[in-house]
Amino acid sequence: MNHSTRLLITSALAACMAFALGGPAASAQEPLSLEQARRLVLANSAALRKAELAVETATLAEKAQAFKRLPSISAGAGGTYDYSAAPADGLGASARLSVSQAVYDGGKLASLSRSASVAVRAAAEAARAVRVSLVGQADEAFYTALKAASSVEAAERDLEAAALRLGLAKARAEAGLIAGSDYLQAESEAAARETALIKARRALASARARLASMTGQSAAVEPEPVEFSAYDGLLARLSALDDGAVGGVSGELLAIAIEENPSLAGYALAASKATIAVDAARSAYSPTVSAGLSQSLAYDAGSGLSVGAGSVSLTATMSLDLWVAANGVESAELAARSARIDADQGARDVALDLEVALNGLLSSARAVASSAKALEFAESTYGNALRKYELSSASASELSTAEALVSAARTALIGARYDALSAISELRGIVGLESEDRILAALP
Repeated sequence: MNHSTRLLITSALAACMAFALGGPAASAQEPLSLEQARRLVLANSAALRKAELAVETATLAEKAQAFKRLPSISAGAGGTYDYSAAPADGLGASARLSVSQAVYDGGKLASLSRSASVAVRAAAEAARAVRVSLVGQADEAFYTALKAASSVEAAERDLEAAALRLGLAKARAEAGLIAGSDYLQAESEAAARETALIKARRALASARARLASMTGQSAAVEPEPVEFSAYDGLLARLSALDDGAVGGVSGELLAIAIEENPSLAGYALAASKATIAVDAARSAYSPTVSAGLSQSLAYDAGSGLSVGAGSVSLTATMSLDLWVAANGVESAELAARSARIDADQGARDVALDLEVALNGLLSSARAVASSAKALEFAESTYGNALRKYELSSASASELSTAEALVSAARTALIGARYDALSAISELRGIVGLESEDRILAALP
């Protein structure tokens, strides 16, 4: 059995397997939309569940800190029996109730309560950052699976073209119209296309397996294809933007990021918490004043219930280790300065990332337009070369070159389209949103 026969048999078996795996069985399942994939990834994420638990933990810590500002109440009771007295007179009992309250502490408890409240907000922003990141991971897995499926389709079309040329070359070689080397070239290139198709199918299987693992769905569930025609107008407008218009779009996206980005919010909250820590450290210069009330009750069988001694106290304490307090304040101020530096650097990083991602989107938009034109030209060139080859007015190498141009242009168009979608998703993540609606609204 020669290689061309094996190639045809392999292609037929592959088609049968594709029908068996993706035909009636797959058609029974609805395709997975991008929104569904995002929701499933969020629902299946252990990282998100841990982040939500961290918010609950911070909320409990805030409540515990608030409780420290309330009066402290304690009670004690005891009983006695005097066995030397008459049985009726030997029983006795006592009880004491004490209440204490911090009257003044230099604002330390208030500062710690504010710090705990900030910690709750910081935990919530951290959880939101996890959500935004997971949506980005869902987008990446979804688009990777779709891109791999498009690559399989492109590889199948490349193999069909190579098989057609191999069939023509075989017929012409048998008729003695071409040299044996031309036939061997067609045979080797068909084998290369077959190998490329096998690799593309393995890549598709891996991409779908990853998407299935993240969403908790079966790998047989196919992602819903993207209607690229819906993006044609947007990409065309992006391709025509001048530098001034790009700056305007960048500024609008940055304004949204300042409002929505959870990392920037986290930096701001960290700086606020560090400033509060300075106030708490300065409270060490102030005295602590507390008031107390204590009252006792007694009972014995002979005299009955009696009110015991009661007392009211007011105490003030202050540490005279002022150098320790000064050192604590200085350390807190340094930490606050460091937090502000982190916040400033974080803002610059977001602005830079936003600009890079926007430039990537613009490049992808222009690449889509140029790749579409290149594919149209390459297909026209291939059609002419194929007709000429059938009429023996074009060489095998000319037809091979035309096939390669079509394959390269088709691959470039697939890559440019999904790069554009990925760039939009990246912008959404940098801005700090779970949906790209506001991103698309900010784009021209």
